[in-house]
Amino acid sequence: MNFRKILSIAWIYKDSLIIVITPLLLLPLLLVNQSKIIRPCMYIITGQCLDIFEEIFENICKLPFKLQVTSCAFGLCIMAVYWSTEACPLAVTSLLPIIIFPMLGIITADNISMMYTRQINFLFMGGLIMAVAIQEWNLHRRIAFKVLMIIGSRPCWILLGFMVLTCLLSMWISNTATTAMMLPIAIAVYDQMNDIKQVEVRCYTINHLWIKSTSDEETILKGIPLDGVMVNVTNISCTLLNPNLLTASQYIAVNCLSVQREKGPNKNLRKAMLISVAYSANIGGFATLIGTPSNLLLPGALVSVYGEGASEQVNFVSWMGFSLPISAVCLFFTWIWLQFRFIGIRQLWQKGDKQKDNRVKAYIVNSYKKLGPISFGEKAVLAHFVILTVLWLTRDPKFITGWKDIFPGGLVKDSTSAMLISFSLFIFPSKNPFRKSEDPSGLPVASPPLLEWKTLQKNFAWDVFFLLGAGFALPRVCEESGLSYRVGDAISGLSEISPAAFALIISITLSFVTEFTNNVSTASIFLPILCRLASHSGIHPLYIVIPATISCSFAFSLPVATPPNAIAFSYGGLKVKDLISTGLVLNFICVLILNGFLNTTGVAIFHLNDLSSFSNITDLK
Repeated sequence: MNFRKILSIAWIYKDSLIIVITPLLLLPLLLVNQSKIIRPCMYIITGQCLDIFEEIFENICKLPFKLQVTSCAFGLCIMAVYWSTEACPLAVTSLLPIIIFPMLGIITADNISMMYTRQINFLFMGGLIMAVAIQEWNLHRRIAFKVLMIIGSRPCWILLGFMVLTCLLSMWISNTATTAMMLPIAIAVYDQMNDIKQVEVRCYTINHLWIKSTSDEETILKGIPLDGVMVNVTNISCTLLNPNLLTASQYIAVNCLSVQREKGPNKNLRKAMLISVAYSANIGGFATLIGTPSNLLLPGALVSVYGEGASEQVNFVSWMGFSLPISAVCLFFTWIWLQFRFIGIRQLWQKGDKQKDNRVKAYIVNSYKKLGPISFGEKAVLAHFVILTVLWLTRDPKFITGWKDIFPGGLVKDSTSAMLISFSLFIFPSKNPFRKSEDPSGLPVASPPLLEWKTLQKNFAWDVFFLLGAGFALPRVCEESGLSYRVGDAISGLSEISPAAFALIISITLSFVTEFTNNVSTASIFLPILCRLASHSGIHPLYIVIPATISCSFAFSLPVATPPNAIAFSYGGLKVKDLISTGLVLNFICVLILNGFLNTTGVAIFHLNDLSSFSNITDLK
């Protein structure tokens, strides 16, 4: 068996090999304090206890590591490898904390299981239920076509329209679902923009249709529907809008001379539309606290490290007040960069092709009309969405008294609003209850609810729910074992760097790391460590963890970086080099925008220069 065949077999079973080999390679972490075990193992492996191994062993044993710290590192590294390689499904890997850490004696199964049902989990669950209702009633399509009707039909404005729409939807719906919903619409509009092809032909007879198939051009012409094909006939110029316009005695025999093929700008426009939807979903995701799961890991990490009071500084209003302007500015510069990269910046002020613009406009208007008049159910779902947003924004707006103070103790959270609206979706009628609805026998018919449980079971992103639970479990385990303390001590030398420079370094690092790993797993691993590092360095924790959290959404450069990128790449026409050349520039643009806002509006909103304001409401010593 040659080496190439061995590699082929290994590649086929790579997932199984990763699952089995990873714990074996990491086993020394469990044995680092067990001198009676590790010395014989070293001798058996090497044949003799070489000086270099002896020296390394002595240095490791001198480290003040507890067994719990190394055990936690063992479990954390296993999950990091499984998450980054996707050797098993992400949601399945997310269940490992319930298995590994109780077996290693770090935390009880009861305590770690409770991390999967935190109130923040139910906040995100409410957002997912609202998203399912919007998709079920096709409300997203109605909103999309309505906005496109307003924004115009030129390519540059169509691109901006799709980006704004995708960004707005991904603020409330998962990035993956938003991309999956918007890309088919974007491609359909693109097809209309490029359906009119210029064809030059010459008339030979007028009795019957005759097209030779002796050249590529003629084959292409035969594959193109006559609808919208421009035909220049000798002494005649006409548009064959429909083949039925020609009677049997008027069929034109033609010999194709040339066909204007779809070239550069058109292909680039398709690339721009694919990439724009994926990027806009990522950018819109960090604009609200429920936009992407990694955002919700921030308050969870703060609670795990500093106690319950820590999460009060990061609620729906404060996060949106800080992140929404960043998202808007990032979106604008992304549009400019994509326009420059794929379409040409001159398109912004040059006159467009009226024929194409009219065709695209007609397609958008017709698509909107096909949806029919807005139904009672659509209005009801939209009303639920608006009410939910208002409840989130007014619960505790800080600058005025929020509605939470109406209730005893002010104990309600944003998850309370999310579950209230979710409950209403399952009982609110989808048809007007004041209009009589009868069956053929004359008996009244009960209206089905806006959202049925079977629909939710089919379309709910249960994998994200488990992934989010693991994201809350890991910070708790890192605190219980003392791993975050040890890592914080090890890199405490970074405290000599100014907070602004430190935040910039963290942003650049995590925006690079998240290109290769899931953004939730990246945030799960780094946030608790960064929280403890901030404590050791005397820096306001939010000065570090906020840019770290948002940077996990700056995954623009690889198809595997985030599901929206993968979905866009699956449509074809994109190459990896297209994403890399576009995404790397955008990474640095967004990181600079983020840090610019962090040191201006972030300081004002979260009081980042006043550590005492954070210490007063937490267990920070």
